[in-house]
Amino acid sequence: MINVAVIGSGYWGSKIVESLNSLPEINQVQTIDVKNGQTINDINKDITTAIIATPLWDHCETARELLLRNFDCYIEKPMAETASQIIDIWDCITDQIVMVGHIFIYHPALDYIKENLSKIGKIKHITSERLNWGIYQTQTTPLLSLLPHDVSILLELCGNLKIISASQNNFTNNLVPDYVSFNAKHDDISMTVTGSWYWPERVRKLTIIGTEGHIVWDDNKNSVDILLGKVNDRRLSGLFMDSATYRSDLTISPLQRELKHFINCVITRTQPRTDIKNALDVAKILDDVQLHLDQGV
Repeated sequence: MINVAVIGSGYWGSKIVESLNSLPEINQVQTIDVKNGQTINDINKDITTAIIATPLWDHCETARELLLRNFDCYIEKPMAETASQIIDIWDCITDQIVMVGHIFIYHPALDYIKENLSKIGKIKHITSERLNWGIYQTQTTPLLSLLPHDVSILLELCGNLKIISASQNNFTNNLVPDYVSFNAKHDDISMTVTGSWYWPERVRKLTIIGTEGHIVWDDNKNSVDILLGKVNDRRLSGLFMDSATYRSDLTISPLQRELKHFINCVITRTQPRTDIKNALDVAKILDDVQLHLDQGV
C-alpha cells in the first residue's frame, strides 16, 4: 500500500481523490489545495507519488519540480501545453514512473472496439465529436482542454495521423476560441474531430465507417453499436443485415481503472500504458493542429 499526494482540489482533482480512496492499494491520500496557498512543499515527507490535477498551464512547471525531487508522477491531460514542454519534462526523468491521464485509453468500450474492428471491413472514415454546453474556459481552448481525448483514441486505433486542415470559431467573442475542428488522414482513412464547450447538446461520440459496416461509440449512452451491412447495387442504398449493442461494465469507472493502472506501475516499477512517449505523440498532433489554425488552413 502506498501514500499519494494529489496536487489540485478542483472539479477533477476531487474526482481523483474519491477514486483513489476506493482502491485497496492506497493507504493515504493527501490533497494539496493550491487555490488556498498550499504548494508541493506541503507534501508529507513520507509521500513520493504525486498526481497533478492543476490547470494545464501549470502542469509542466509542477511536473518538472516533482521529478527533480524524484517523485513518481501521474499528470492529467494534456501533460503540457506543447510538445517542447513535454520534452523538458522528459529530461527530468531518471527512473521515475511518469504517466499521462488519457482516460479513454482505459475505457472498456475502447477495448471492445479494438477487438471487433475487423468485423466492419476496411476502415474508410472516423468521426470523433466532443461537444457540450459545459464548463466554459477562458484561459485555454477546446484543442487543449477537450481534444487530447480524441487524439489519444485515434492514435490508439490507427498509430499515426497527418493533419490536413483545421478551423476554429469564437461564438461568444471570448478571448479564446470555443469551437475547434480538424481533418486528418491515416493512409486512406479520413478523420474529422470536433470539440466545443459552447454547444446546445452534449455529444461524445466516435463513429467508424467501414466497407462492411459501422461502429458507433456513444459515451452518453455507455454503448457501442456494431452495424453490419452492404450496399444494394440495384437501389444504391444501404441495407443493415445485422447489429449488436455492447454496454460497458462500469462497476469500476474508467478513472478508477486508470488510477489503479498507475498505482500498480508505481508498485511494480513498470512502464504505464500511457507513458510520456504517448503524451508526446498526442502533443505533436495538437501542435500541428495549432499550426494549421495559426496559418488559417
